[in-house]
Amino acid sequence: MSTQLSFDIRLRDSAAFENFFPGANREAVSHLAAVAGDNGPGWSSRTPVTYLWGGHGTGKTHLLQAACRAAQQAGQTVLYIPLDCAAKLSLRVLEDVGAADLVCIDDLQCIAGLADWETALFNVCEHCRASTAALLVTASARPADVGLRMPDLATRLGWGLVYPLHALSDNEKVAAMRLRARNRGLELSEAVARYVLNRYPRDMHALFGLLERMDQTSLAMQRQITIPFIRSLEAED
Repeated sequence: MSTQLSFDIRLRDSAAFENFFPGANREAVSHLAAVAGDNGPGWSSRTPVTYLWGGHGTGKTHLLQAACRAAQQAGQTVLYIPLDCAAKLSLRVLEDVGAADLVCIDDLQCIAGLADWETALFNVCEHCRASTAALLVTASARPADVGLRMPDLATRLGWGLVYPLHALSDNEKVAAMRLRARNRGLELSEAVARYVLNRYPRDMHALFGLLERMDQTSLAMQRQITIPFIRSLEAED
């Protein structure tokens, strides 16, 4: 039976590897899927820590939560800690690290410079290095550039695999929107996807939020998602 420890935050329904368009990030996605897969936390590769970094909208949280979901489905015990909530969290959320097969730390940059958190995460790194647990970390910059004041922590985070997550090109964003739509049971034409891309913010969070709104509204109105339909929504705003 899979378990999620301590900070019991609900994973996003959309957080799955199948729902992520990899673009130039295919190697990182494949590695995370292997870490979270049926064979346990991927310790055979001797990679106790995997570090993902990239800008806003590159899919860091999506991939981390997808790994959490896949690991739980494979029967692993998962500890997921979103550090964008660090101001509301106690270091006690790390107490169960010894019982976890997979430890997922999201948005490391949010605690950069906080000595107590950095010390605690250094100890997590040491635990994962000495045990069979795997550690996945996301951040806005590489370990040396994320603002950590503890050099040893930055060093530990860089010992494993460090993957930069690349933003999608416009063509890849179109493909990503169409993939997300198909997984919602929608058929989004390329023309409609390009119309949306050309008229709205190109941040993937915003685009996926707009897609969700269009899905809900089209279902309520019993209409297909077409360019005239989108224009009618624009007229209402």
